[in-house]
Amino acid sequence: MYSNYSNSELNRYRLGTWYGSYRLIIALCLFFVFFLTFQNLQHEYAHPLLYLATISIYILSSLIQLIFYKYFSSKIIRQITLFFAVDVLFFSALTFASNGPSLHISLLFVIAIFAASLLLESKNALFITLIAVISVVYQQFLGGLFSFTSLNNIGNSALLSILFVFVYICGQITVRRFQLLENWSFTQSLEINKLQNINRYILEQIETGYLVLDENCHIALSNPAARELLGISPLYAIEPFPLYKAQPDLFEILKFDQLKDGEKFEFESQQSHYHIHIKVQKLLVPHQTLTLLVLQDSKRINQHAQQLKLASLGQLSASIAHEIRNPLAAIIQANHLLQGSDENQQEQLSKMISKQAQRIDQIIHDTLSMVKNNNETHASTIHLNEFIPSFIQDNLPDIADKIHLNIEPSSIINFDESQIQQVLINLLRNAVRHNSADKNYIELNIYSHFQSIQIDIIDFGEGVANKNIRSLFQPFFSTEITGTGLGLYLSHSFCEANQAKLSYVEQQLGACFRIECPRIVIN
Repeated sequence: MYSNYSNSELNRYRLGTWYGSYRLIIALCLFFVFFLTFQNLQHEYAHPLLYLATISIYILSSLIQLIFYKYFSSKIIRQITLFFAVDVLFFSALTFASNGPSLHISLLFVIAIFAASLLLESKNALFITLIAVISVVYQQFLGGLFSFTSLNNIGNSALLSILFVFVYICGQITVRRFQLLENWSFTQSLEINKLQNINRYILEQIETGYLVLDENCHIALSNPAARELLGISPLYAIEPFPLYKAQPDLFEILKFDQLKDGEKFEFESQQSHYHIHIKVQKLLVPHQTLTLLVLQDSKRINQHAQQLKLASLGQLSASIAHEIRNPLAAIIQANHLLQGSDENQQEQLSKMISKQAQRIDQIIHDTLSMVKNNNETHASTIHLNEFIPSFIQDNLPDIADKIHLNIEPSSIINFDESQIQQVLINLLRNAVRHNSADKNYIELNIYSHFQSIQIDIIDFGEGVANKNIRSLFQPFFSTEITGTGLGLYLSHSFCEANQAKLSYVEQQLGACFRIECPRIVIN
């Protein structure tokens, strides 16, 4: 009977049923009150027989209307409108039968008008309100003309009419507020439903299995991946089921009360051919504690780990080539300068070649140590005032004249010497390579800043584009076709290993890479 109703119509029908029952109860109460108070309050009833007849007819009418409304629920708006119209007419007759407007009948008028504002459209509610105003004022006005009532009753009726209009306005305001609240609730329900559909879609697409258990070890939620991994029938996805029915093997080994957040274990079942890795997570939601089991195929995890190893191997190979390239460039340059040089220069160049060869050997040694998980950083105290000038002459002789060095006295840091060399070589060569053609130098500024030493390498080129700043220190990111994209990544890693920080500082002109190290104070 109610299947064709919308939610608003169904709510209106239910409220109409309540109001119809209320009318019948009020009519019966008025009937009994009349018999109980008639002897003591005869002066309150100007026309007692009319009053009794009106109440009797009102009882019968309310009963018939309620039965008809209950079992013949078509055109409910018209039936509810008829409820209020009959109420107003009978209340008007009761007012006439009484000695003018009384408090209890006026209150019934007010309740009827306010209920009409809630249940009917505004024009129908206004129609009921106007009928009530006319019925009260008109009968009192005629009574005053023919001396049926006093002028005082006419004034009371006018005030009562004003109250009716005021109640109608309040009812309309309330309805508007209810409508706004209903629209807002409907919009929120659509958004919640949309989010639920999105979450459901995501859970159905991901390869990781998710199984949520309630406090009774019943399956509250499971996605297709979890059901496939555990060999659970799709029928158990419709509504909550005990775990011991859906997956008895898991239930037997699962000590539910003893599960800890973050616990991990392996699981195999006769229902499934998968070897499953399970991680436990506790979910704290209002009024209950849920347990989330994150399920993954162990074979897939091993494959992913193997892929990561292969990727790491490729990255390691590229980093070795990148690090060896710098000393090789110095060796080639020194070898080229050997021809046509005097004995002193040849001796210095030979020392440089030997030193760079040792550096290549050190890089290979460090790489092998890293592969053996023995790549510890050996930090030492470095006096930058002495270290930097000799470092530039030994490692960067071809660009030494392009570096303007500004260094404060007593600049002392703790850093692995070989690693700080690799970082500075990479940053200084990058700065020279990206410098403006109008500038024949770059700046290397070393100064103290609060409790740290800052090393700024500044060029005057085009700088780094805003879209690339976030990716600067990511492995294999490079804006050059021939670049490996490992220089800044390795430099950043070396700085982190030595409790230092490498960052890019935006400037109006050019680029600035800053190394920030803890300052060492020696007394």
